[in-house]
Amino acid sequence: MPESSNTPSRFTVILVRPKYPRNIGMVSRAMCNYGHDRLIIIEPQCELDQQARKGAAQGQPPLRACTIYQSWEEYAQAEPESIRIAFSRRSGKRRPSEPFTELLQWPALQDTRPVSLIFGAEDHGLSREDLLWAHRTATLDIPGPLMSMNLSHAVLLALSVLPKQGDPGQAQTPTADAPVQTPDDILRAWLERLDFDLSTKNWNAFYAVRQMIMKASPTEHEMELFTAILEQTIRAIDPDYSRKNSSKNKPAADDSGQA
Repeated sequence: MPESSNTPSRFTVILVRPKYPRNIGMVSRAMCNYGHDRLIIIEPQCELDQQARKGAAQGQPPLRACTIYQSWEEYAQAEPESIRIAFSRRSGKRRPSEPFTELLQWPALQDTRPVSLIFGAEDHGLSREDLLWAHRTATLDIPGPLMSMNLSHAVLLALSVLPKQGDPGQAQTPTADAPVQTPDDILRAWLERLDFDLSTKNWNAFYAVRQMIMKASPTEHEMELFTAILEQTIRAIDPDYSRKNSSKNKPAADDSGQA
């Protein structure tokens, strides 16, 4: 096993709903092969048991230190912001994908901001809802006729083309603020007040606008301005909006009748 670096990797591997313990262990081993140490699992469908430890072999550290969340919302509340890249063979006008090797030229990746690589379950991959949490969707270069890969092999292939730690030419300081979370509640309220029907589960205006925002990877300042524009529009359409929301934020009265 290669010697581990004292410098934490800027790349995190996220597994979404993995089903087989041995695959998770083999992902941990692949991460050690390339010097990466941060593993996150969202809504695992199995236990990290002896099979997982066997799969990891000498690459135990990411497995032992992995962080588990039961939902994307729980992840978002606990984790710092990162640029998130999802790997999916599904593509289309609403969900364009690009080769990972080309995506690595994306200007947002040319600095030291943290990057999260998202991989779906072994059977059905990432869902539409999962992809909404990603800023970009990538595909891996598979030249052969069989396009399906084992989860650990997909992780290994993605890690193999990443820039190495401390590569010359990599910027030492961020060139821009890291991407931030979208204001989902306010975005929904804005669209609903514009009479958009958000009840369609397959696709609606909320998913479309949210995806466009994620692709743009706005800075914190840009997102604050966008949120302010949404709120100002809502207030212009619905004068009661400010009153309704301010009442929600008021502290509850105690037994004496005083707040």
